[in-house]
Amino acid sequence: MPPHQPDSDPATAGGDKRLHGLISGMTDGTLSDAELSEFSSRLTADPQARAVWYLRTDIEHCLARATAEASAGVTTPRLSADTSSAGGVRPRAASLPRGSLAAFALAGLVAVAFWLGTEGNRERSSLPLARVTDTQFVVVDEATAAPRLGDSLAPGTVRINAGVMQVTLRNGVVITLQGPASLDLIDEHKAFLASGGVVVKVPKGMSGFRLDTASTRVLDLGTEFAVRAGDGLVTDVQVYDGAVIASRSDGNGFPTRLEEGQAARFDPESQGDPQPIRFVSGRFIRNTAVSPAIEDHRFAEADKAVRMYGRPRHESLQVRPAPRTMTIDGRLDEWPAPGFVSSAPGRPRETHGVEGSMMYDAEWLYIAAHIADPAPLRNQYDPDLDPRIAWQGGGLQIRFSADRKMGWPVDANSPEYYRTRRLAPGEADRTKSRNPRLSHLTLWHHAASGKACIALNHGTQYSDPIVNPPVAEGAFVLDTDGRGYTLEWAIPWRLLNAADDPPQSGDVLGTVWQAFWADPSGRLWRDQMIEIRNLLEPVRMLPHERAACWGRAEFQ
Repeated sequence: MPPHQPDSDPATAGGDKRLHGLISGMTDGTLSDAELSEFSSRLTADPQARAVWYLRTDIEHCLARATAEASAGVTTPRLSADTSSAGGVRPRAASLPRGSLAAFALAGLVAVAFWLGTEGNRERSSLPLARVTDTQFVVVDEATAAPRLGDSLAPGTVRINAGVMQVTLRNGVVITLQGPASLDLIDEHKAFLASGGVVVKVPKGMSGFRLDTASTRVLDLGTEFAVRAGDGLVTDVQVYDGAVIASRSDGNGFPTRLEEGQAARFDPESQGDPQPIRFVSGRFIRNTAVSPAIEDHRFAEADKAVRMYGRPRHESLQVRPAPRTMTIDGRLDEWPAPGFVSSAPGRPRETHGVEGSMMYDAEWLYIAAHIADPAPLRNQYDPDLDPRIAWQGGGLQIRFSADRKMGWPVDANSPEYYRTRRLAPGEADRTKSRNPRLSHLTLWHHAASGKACIALNHGTQYSDPIVNPPVAEGAFVLDTDGRGYTLEWAIPWRLLNAADDPPQSGDVLGTVWQAFWADPSGRLWRDQMIEIRNLLEPVRMLPHERAACWGRAEFQ
């Protein structure tokens, strides 16, 4: 049902003086915490209250414009069409003195609702709910057609695996979606973010757009705001302009007003108010023009599978004993020749090459790589806020098994492996997936702080990583010509849960390497290389899904 057509005569709700008082207080920013909670509950539970809210925001906009025009000596016709705002037709109020807004709303609510329900909705009904207005480096799964500029979108789910996609609703609301993400478009005033991050920009003079996640409801008060739906139903909200009212979906706690320059985290594990978090302007992609175009942002169908899954050249990597003294400075003076040399499929090694090595001793696992990169060390993903998606800004992921009893191939699958194949794991499968000696390492350089960062997960479930533990040592060094970088890390076996039985000479364990390249903004994933693969496993298998596809780590 369109948002401007309530289930019953809006005059009934329009006569609700309490509701109008709450709306006025919301507009003025004078509501108490208890009143904010009451207002949020009314909007959540009562479609008529939502209809009044939408109408009142339209009326306020019209009155403000009419007053400004009257002051300038301009007379406007009563309820003439105003098509200046993108995506829809709005009523234009007569040039009236600025009297009581509530009185005006009560008197004109039925007429405005009727007009919106006929002329306005008749014109809008011929338009799609939304259109794709831009994309950059977008990747979708094989069952989904790649989005194209101008594609129309009906209510339903928009899902991308990587890149950024801009969607403009017919009322002019612009939603910028950054993958991996899943967004349900409900109507022109409501959407549900299942996962990932979005920025919502509401046209000037509009308000009332609502974006929900599984744990949080965010109501726009005429603004530009961002939301990320993360692990464990945690939701982060950040406001770039204007204000929002955000509240927990479970009804616990009071609604929170967030204004420009503020950010908060809603965690269902906590029963209290949301926790303020640091506002980071560059955390979200606010538009698709984040960097100059380097290439077509869509992968050709013929090479999409190769770009996604790789074309591995190596099945094994020799892990050599380390010298007695190691200095973690990114210079690699102590390292022998690289253990493997490779590059992203279809890319020259001079711009997208990787030289990788591993060494070990009784206390440490050492990792080193030189990565050729046309936009090196620009990763913008903050280790305190977004470590799980830091790979999108460029860096290296390594998966490694320190389980000597299991050996190789590594026997464990992630929950995603079972979900995508519609399989139900047995208890033995679940136990294998939680193996604490299977580690997932993301290594990146945070450009804003200059930090060498690491995010570490155990088992095959990749939520809630351990971030920058002080016992791990890392360094990144930019090439003198600015066309690549070197990284070097030392990770203690105790951090990999193997201090009591570290790998020994002669062991064959499991590892896989995945290098990522980003656009010059350090925010958008552009390409990748997957190496050290078990070539007996299907090629079209992402290494985070199934450990059996990892290659051999041969300890010398």
